[in-house]
Amino acid sequence: MLKRLFAALFCAAALAAAAAEKNPSLPGELSREVSYTSSRYQRGMLWRYRVWLPQTLKTAKSKPALYMILELRPELMGNVFHAMMEEGVIPPGVVIFLRSGVLPPTRRGGAYRAMRAEYIDQVGRDFPDLLVEELIPEALKRAGAEIDPSPDMHFITGWSSGGAAAWNAAWFRNDYFRRVYLASPTFSAMRGAEEVPFLIRKCEPRPIRVYMTSGTREPDYYFGSSLYAALNAASGLEFAGYDFRYEQFKHEGHGPRLGDPWVWRRAMGFLWANWPDPVKALGPQIRIRKLVEDRSPWEEVKTVFPEKKPLTTSFGTYTFSGGKIFLERDGGKTEVASGFGHIAAIGISSDLWRLYIADSARRFIFAMSIMPDGKLDQLYRHAPLHLAHDCRVIGATDLDVLADDRVLAATELGVQGIVSYGLTDLILPLPGDLPAERLTVKDKWLYVSSGSRVFRRKLKVAAGDPSRMAAPSTPGYSDGFVYERSHLIP
Repeated sequence: MLKRLFAALFCAAALAAAAAEKNPSLPGELSREVSYTSSRYQRGMLWRYRVWLPQTLKTAKSKPALYMILELRPELMGNVFHAMMEEGVIPPGVVIFLRSGVLPPTRRGGAYRAMRAEYIDQVGRDFPDLLVEELIPEALKRAGAEIDPSPDMHFITGWSSGGAAAWNAAWFRNDYFRRVYLASPTFSAMRGAEEVPFLIRKCEPRPIRVYMTSGTREPDYYFGSSLYAALNAASGLEFAGYDFRYEQFKHEGHGPRLGDPWVWRRAMGFLWANWPDPVKALGPQIRIRKLVEDRSPWEEVKTVFPEKKPLTTSFGTYTFSGGKIFLERDGGKTEVASGFGHIAAIGISSDLWRLYIADSARRFIFAMSIMPDGKLDQLYRHAPLHLAHDCRVIGATDLDVLADDRVLAATELGVQGIVSYGLTDLILPLPGDLPAERLTVKDKWLYVSSGSRVFRRKLKVAAGDPSRMAAPSTPGYSDGFVYERSHLIP
């Protein structure tokens, strides 16, 4: 008990020392700032980092953890981290401090360009891949340090745009980062981060343990309100089944209490409470639970992708080519729809009167009514698709329809699920966020291909049968409503 009390007091003293001394002497070895340029990612940008090997590493009995810290100075938090390592709140580890990149001019008299938005506000894989594949290995090699290879032992944090970047890293490189502290993350309309709270809600949860803070006096600017963005993300994390905590500070501004040792103790105490056990998601959101068989993961199979049967109905067989749809019957072929960009797939509703259309050149899944004579009419934009961060193909490249009238669409984000009344309510990303190119459902098994690789997983709902009629029964609007959020109630 006394040990914990003294350690806590030491944390407070560490903060006072940080405030009083601009460059305190941290216990252990703190490198000078090192400049680094990448040969693959965002070429030409100049990154600046420092590596700290805390004193506690000398007595550690296992390989060190990794602490990746964005946009925060060693003098602000180094001694606080050291105290928590000494006490055992967090495991001993190597700490890397990274500052925003700049782009040097290519001619005399040119100005340096600040590249903060290009690397920490941008949603996508480039920055996470740079960290994992280049900068961290370079920093560890230069420092002569090793770390535990387990992603459960890797932590990343940042504030403001750095908070959004920390989440970005844990999301796209979940094979490397699993524990995240986000201080006033800017999930705002800067460079795609406004989509994050909705992707959190609709995608399967990933094993990420999260602590998030914000003030009530966050900036409200042309790209959005940081406060409401944080609240939206917090609500999404709870809805999707993440293990997380959200703390709000009344009458405080952006990035509240970044140097407060008590906040760091609460955050790190929660994030590492289950150490050395692995990080797990508490469970998928309700729409995914209703679709996917319990505990059915993606599995890669060494098999030929199952071929689909032609779409044959009582009117004949519907086929497509380019931007047109045809009805083949009695030895003839009639054009029944046109004007699409590039049709990739078609499917029929469970009650046999709507035709669903995937157009890879358009963002929508379309629907048309099958008229009493078998011709098509009443074109509707059935559902807009979510787009990958750097999408090369806007629309779906394949689709299939389940017996409950849910459309499954193959997209660069993975498999997107669309309920019968035209809303995308779930996304099933492929392992490694590979793009889904083809899909089909056979005997409740969902098969998806990406390049030459084929994956499958078990569903609770079978594929639709064009020879039988069934009333649509996909979940309604209210399925999964929650009226109170535990993390928002004082």
